[in-house]
Amino acid sequence: MTGTLPLARRKRFMFVARYFSIEPLGIHYLAGTLRDMGWDCQVILVNHKGDDYEFGPLYEAIQNWQPNIVGFQIWTGWHLQCFEACDVVRGMGVPVVIGGPHATYFYDDCIKHADWVVKASGFGLLRDTIEGRLPKGIHFDQGGREEVFPLPDRSIIYDRYPELARSPIKSMFASVGCPFTCTYCYAPTFNKMHGGFAFNNRPVDELIKEALAIKEKWPLEVVYWQDDIFGYKLDWVKEFAKRWKREVGVKFHAQIRLELTRHEVGNERLDLFGEAGCTGITLAIESGSQFMRDRVLFRHMPEDLILEGCDRIMSRGMSLRTEQILAIPFSDLETDLSTLDLNNRINPTMAWCSLLAPYGGTDIGTICRNFGFHTSNNDDLVERSYEMSTLQHPAGGIRDIEPMVEKLGINPSAPPALQPLVNMQAVRNDGAMADVFYQAKKKDKVTGTFVNDGERQRVGTIEYLDEADNDRYREQSWRLQRMFNWLAKMPKARELGRTLANLTHNEWQWERIGQVTTEHLRKQVGGAELDRRLHALAHEMHLESPEQLPEPIKQNPHTFTYFGDGGRLAQMALDKDVFGPENDVADTLDQVSTLGRRHLFEKQLYKIGTSKPPIATQ
Repeated sequence: MTGTLPLARRKRFMFVARYFSIEPLGIHYLAGTLRDMGWDCQVILVNHKGDDYEFGPLYEAIQNWQPNIVGFQIWTGWHLQCFEACDVVRGMGVPVVIGGPHATYFYDDCIKHADWVVKASGFGLLRDTIEGRLPKGIHFDQGGREEVFPLPDRSIIYDRYPELARSPIKSMFASVGCPFTCTYCYAPTFNKMHGGFAFNNRPVDELIKEALAIKEKWPLEVVYWQDDIFGYKLDWVKEFAKRWKREVGVKFHAQIRLELTRHEVGNERLDLFGEAGCTGITLAIESGSQFMRDRVLFRHMPEDLILEGCDRIMSRGMSLRTEQILAIPFSDLETDLSTLDLNNRINPTMAWCSLLAPYGGTDIGTICRNFGFHTSNNDDLVERSYEMSTLQHPAGGIRDIEPMVEKLGINPSAPPALQPLVNMQAVRNDGAMADVFYQAKKKDKVTGTFVNDGERQRVGTIEYLDEADNDRYREQSWRLQRMFNWLAKMPKARELGRTLANLTHNEWQWERIGQVTTEHLRKQVGGAELDRRLHALAHEMHLESPEQLPEPIKQNPHTFTYFGDGGRLAQMALDKDVFGPENDVADTLDQVSTLGRRHLFEKQLYKIGTSKPPIATQ
């Protein structure tokens, strides 16, 4: 008998992640590792509607493709749904490995639903898994964050999801690591598990090779550097600036910290960014309150640094996106309005805003739990957590807590373990009041750990909002969050924001929002200027007069006149039927906010192509 023996089937690995409009960058690099190991790879990105995730296509793909291993990338907030899917996949006879942020910090929960759990960086552990060297269980590679990145295999995702391939904006990593201690972030825990902070900058040669590989196959007009702090090391920036523009010739957008803009070295860094082709910066401000930045968020940035740093960026012709969080512990409407006011004075290209998700295991999660603001149980942080605050808030915002904290005399820049709020606990009395106790800490000279220093002491009381007032503030912060990017452009934004946030439930309608805004602007810029804007908006929509504007646009034109190509944005809103009868004002604002952000992304934030200037300039 003669013939050719069939070739052995290559082993197969399937990644599972949540679908976002932003490509899953980490999986690109992990797919590159599998390619280099001779494994075939598929990626399934799971769509969702609200909190309902569509895992059916995943199960079908597993039946058809029969992978040897399925790997889930899990983020906190959709972990419960993923755990159910992991159980189904294992029930199909396929072993499961879980990685990603949730696996890094909540590995004990993950291992109940997986054969392997990978904490933190996973290139080496992935290789060990597929080569059979890794026993089942929880694994952590102490040196994983220093490992060399493989050349990513983007074709796996781009072939299956061509809309991601078509995007002219592609994401890359130039570095890994962040030395800062923001309370809402897991970076401090990540550093602690690795024995301290370390910064891993990829060689410029690698970045150039990766970018040229993208240019060869797919559209590439802008690289978005997803680093926490791009350009942290100035010597690296100098080499990058010399070579990137000459050898790649693609502009880029980067995320940095404001601290990197200060002093003359900050000017030098920004000049080098500009020389290399940087057209825009994203950075976080988080709060307009110094107390909040120092004591609640551990972002020790004075206001003059924020204003100066933002001015340095924008004066170089770069676009600027700021990021902030509303409804954090001890905030109230006035605190949130101070954040709006600070952005109003900065006037960034985009003022992005979210509501706090108090992840358990972070310092802000500890603060929330200690004060009875939230259970900090990650299991209730599903999609809807980002749609309205889930916290119980105190009465008076920082009124009661600020004097307690400042009286202790602890430097705002002291280590997080010594900060007052993480060492306080509220013990609720009958009713709305609670006694606040403080436990001092000190560093043990032998172990280097922080231990109790003396007895716990009572330092004051706080009052909680009742249910009705708490719901009212949750609604107010939600309103500001949805309108934040637009409001930040308005003259005297704080005043208008307060008025809109305080509208009654019955008044909270699209038309009434427009009426209130018109009344506000008439006082600020005059009726003649508003008439000019209406005529200009009608012209951009190819209409002969403002009378021909569609009714929803006529009711609230100001949402569109403060953005470049505002007429096009208004037409997009009409085309997508965001004012349809099935939408209430919440749905309308959600969709207009999303459209506005996406509209800004391409033309103004990332500067792809040209855009008409905003109709309104003040």
